[in-house]
Amino acid sequence: MFEEDLTGSYRDTVHTEETQLRALRLHALCRVYEQADRVLSGDPVLVHVMPDGPAPAWSDGAAIYLNAQEIDSIDLETLTQINGLNYHELSHHLYTPRKGTTIAQWVLENDYMQSFNMLEDQRIETLFIGRYPSVAPYLVATVSRWLAGTPEEAMGNYICVRGRRYLPVAIRQGFRDMFAFPELIPAIVDIVDKYRLLAFPKDYEQAKVLIRRYQDEVLSVMDLPRDASGGPNGCGHRVPVAKGRPEPGKAQERDAARAKHMGDKESTYVPKPKQSKEEKGYNPSGCGPDTNKPPEEKEGKPHGEGDKPGEAYVPLTIAEALDIREQAIYSTVKDDHGTGHVPSVGGIPEYLSDLLADAIEEVLSRKDVIQDVKVKQKVIIGGDGKHEDVTKPGKFDDTSVPPEAIIAFRKFATELKRLREDSDPAWERETPTGKINIQRVIRGTEFDKSYDRWDEGNDGADVEAVILVDRSGSMSSGQNDRIASIACWIIKRALEEIDAPVTVYAFDDKAEMAYKRTEKAQRTKYKFIYGNGGTQPYPTLLAAEQLLMSSRKKNKMLFIVTDGVFDNERNDDVISRISKRGILTAMTLIMSDRDNLYYANNANMQEGNLRHKAEVYARIGSSKDLLPFAKSVVISAIRKRARGC
Repeated sequence: MFEEDLTGSYRDTVHTEETQLRALRLHALCRVYEQADRVLSGDPVLVHVMPDGPAPAWSDGAAIYLNAQEIDSIDLETLTQINGLNYHELSHHLYTPRKGTTIAQWVLENDYMQSFNMLEDQRIETLFIGRYPSVAPYLVATVSRWLAGTPEEAMGNYICVRGRRYLPVAIRQGFRDMFAFPELIPAIVDIVDKYRLLAFPKDYEQAKVLIRRYQDEVLSVMDLPRDASGGPNGCGHRVPVAKGRPEPGKAQERDAARAKHMGDKESTYVPKPKQSKEEKGYNPSGCGPDTNKPPEEKEGKPHGEGDKPGEAYVPLTIAEALDIREQAIYSTVKDDHGTGHVPSVGGIPEYLSDLLADAIEEVLSRKDVIQDVKVKQKVIIGGDGKHEDVTKPGKFDDTSVPPEAIIAFRKFATELKRLREDSDPAWERETPTGKINIQRVIRGTEFDKSYDRWDEGNDGADVEAVILVDRSGSMSSGQNDRIASIACWIIKRALEEIDAPVTVYAFDDKAEMAYKRTEKAQRTKYKFIYGNGGTQPYPTLLAAEQLLMSSRKKNKMLFIVTDGVFDNERNDDVISRISKRGILTAMTLIMSDRDNLYYANNANMQEGNLRHKAEVYARIGSSKDLLPFAKSVVISAIRKRARGC
């Protein structure tokens, strides 16, 4: 019995450790993709991993959500798949019209959401690759995996691949040739080829015509169910994107122009004799007829349209088409039928399955893909110290630290060291419970002092901090910039005594790095962050957020030091978001008595507006008071963590 209990306890412990490790890696994965998406889009995109959800991935226009069920490991193949899902959602962020636009309202009023989603998926990926061609392999792998993994939908998937010209032409033709409604192909070609290159909002009216046609001429005829997946990200039935703003019209036009000649064109389609649904065996729930139909062209270069943009082509004659079909029939090997949620008489032909497998394998063997994914993998698994901060380093004068600042640093460091020692694991001696101390018992010690108990300690002193220092012109008044620079040096040096990294950013109209995360403060020199500019912390807040969210430290803090007021519109949202992510935010305004009197008489300058949604807020008379305030915040946070609050 004891052995069984011990085994069970060990198993639970292992499970807990694995769960914690997975949670840490998924958290790091979010930060990796968040940073990449922000670089590509220029927007403060958020990335979250959800335990489960309605699709492999989805987006609300401000954040991208990845389904944890799709992330079973952090290997090359899985991360390549996640890259594709993420880039698809980033395409929505960049190009899809939001819920409040006239076209989205029109789509909702007319119940055209399914038609709109299927066409929009192909348009946004086209424009995204037009701007960033290097993302194409990831989308190829993701879409090919979905096509291979959904044989029950194979008979209807041509409506989802026609506009994805980045896919190998043989794959697109394969799904065209097994499409259950060949009579609809001319309409699909005409609608999708026009829609995939639209630029919004200029082309809203043209889009309405194409969306209505797609619904009436294609989806209604196919009797497609409303819950059909509609593509690799399950966008067929998703609700409109509600947040954020897409790229402006001119940018979309440029991306569409770049994408116009993307990929090889399909060969000329040879129509098949029209059949009834019963003859086809088509089932609108996703299952279709025998898919072991031969491809429409001979091996080698396809007939019809040329492989290069603008290349002329010669239409097939009836005799040529019959000859191709007859030869292909005798050369095609029948495969096993696929299965769906009702008995299927279809599936994916062997030659097409091989093409999909080859497409995925080709992507996974590309050197550029391997290099990119390995970098992400290293960061996700490696943890701390792997964050790549792209903030430009500023030029600051190294200035001698005054003696009183060195004394202040030593006092602050001593208090932090004491707190860390209290947090470290250690034996508690002479306790009423725990491990019995035989020597003490032999000496006749009282019962309630005969035991020693091992204290695991806590993570209260596991700290990382970021300090944002306003370097606007007003900070030079009264030498606030000098005293704030010295205070930052004291805080950084003291925290480094307990192995806590501290990053210091300076901001005016732009963000600059004063102290890197891995850079130690000099023992007798500080960097003078002199005032010279405006007051706009937005890019600096984003840099601080990315850095702190990539950290595995348990106690994370953000200090904002300014002597002025900045706009609330975007900055407050970022500060609030940082606080909700478990990072302590402290806003410090350096204000003279005269400033306080002015703000007291100005309704727009009350505390609610000045604290910018930070958790801790203080007005101090001069930057000399910054150090005791910061010291109080740090020590209180560590003690709070130590108490388990």
